[in-house]
Amino acid sequence: MKRHLFGAATALVLSIASATAAPVGEFSDHRDIGKPRHAGTTTYDAATSSYRITGGGQNMWAARDDFQYAYKQMSGDFRAMVDLKFTSPTPKQGDPGFLHRKGGIVVRQDLDTDSAYVDVLRMGNEQMSIQYRETKGGLTHLIWLNTPHQDTVRLEKLGDYFYLSVLGADGKLRRAGGSFKVKLSGSYYFGLGVCPHDDNITETMEFSNLRIEPGRPAGFPAQSTLQTMSVANQVEQIAVVSSTAGISDAAWSADGKSLTYRSSGASWRVSSNVDTPAAPEKIAAPDAGPRQNANWIYYSDAKSGKLWRVRANGSERTQVTTDTATRDFAPHVSPDGRWVVYAAAPATVAAGRNSDLEIRLLPVEANGSPTVGRTLLAAKPYGGPAILASNPWAPDSRSFAFVSSEPGR
Repeated sequence: MKRHLFGAATALVLSIASATAAPVGEFSDHRDIGKPRHAGTTTYDAATSSYRITGGGQNMWAARDDFQYAYKQMSGDFRAMVDLKFTSPTPKQGDPGFLHRKGGIVVRQDLDTDSAYVDVLRMGNEQMSIQYRETKGGLTHLIWLNTPHQDTVRLEKLGDYFYLSVLGADGKLRRAGGSFKVKLSGSYYFGLGVCPHDDNITETMEFSNLRIEPGRPAGFPAQSTLQTMSVANQVEQIAVVSSTAGISDAAWSADGKSLTYRSSGASWRVSSNVDTPAAPEKIAAPDAGPRQNANWIYYSDAKSGKLWRVRANGSERTQVTTDTATRDFAPHVSPDGRWVVYAAAPATVAAGRNSDLEIRLLPVEANGSPTVGRTLLAAKPYGGPAILASNPWAPDSRSFAFVSSEPGR
């Protein structure tokens, strides 16, 4: 509900400083989260139904956030759409905010600086990202999106899952892929936030045409998303391409600069670099991908649900995973032989069924022995038996690809 102050003379514009919190537009309050050096402000223009938010703060990342936040409390599922653009001058190249100033829809469990949260952000490098912190005080994770369209976004909450949509080439909002699960208990805070990624300055973003609707549990075809992840950076993922027609036979090119896959009965190639977003191009056939290291053969044992390894001649059969809570499958050895990437499903989920999964990395010592007990959690997508491509590793062994899906609705 809009609340007008000071009568008709100021009915069109509501401007409230952070130090004197008050309703603004559709939001019940606004304030700085964390401790930005420069106080933020929020302005609402009723004539254009737009918000102008100026925020300070060092970042929204890792285990703490500093930003200006206009918000209200909500509960249940929602669909929220908004147009967004920076109105402050672009920072100079090399300045902290040049690539990473950010603003967008922000959903938080509480107003503490280390709250569990989900947001969809337009970034300074003209990219879109989804950020999330699963638990209070935990680390932030991020999914970069391969899209040249950053002017309008839609964020949906359906149960514990969140979905992002961006404008397609036809100007319509379409699911961007890279959905994920964050459990927010009871009521939560919904709002708009801005952070300059530089505590010495502020950044301003204009938000217009904000629309908040009840969540719709049906009506969208499920997406498959080809994603990549770097071994050295296990808090960031890239959603390279998404399709409602399924994605299969994904593989890296020999130079590691692109990925190929099959979808809609055809083969496609797409750049693995989202810094320069580009649409997939149709090709004759997908690449085969790099050869796996063949010193050992890793496989999933159907009876135990664990990973084992064996020499090519069948000798030295050894169990390499031991987590009794999971069923482990789809192991793939990196070309340099230093890593094994595999998927882990809850032990209670039958083989062949889609579910919440974990993608794990098993380090391998220089002598070829897997470091049992030192498995690393890389990602927590939703998917099924084909989540890891038949050959998911990049030629340099620094990145791998997987195909996530969305929960059935």
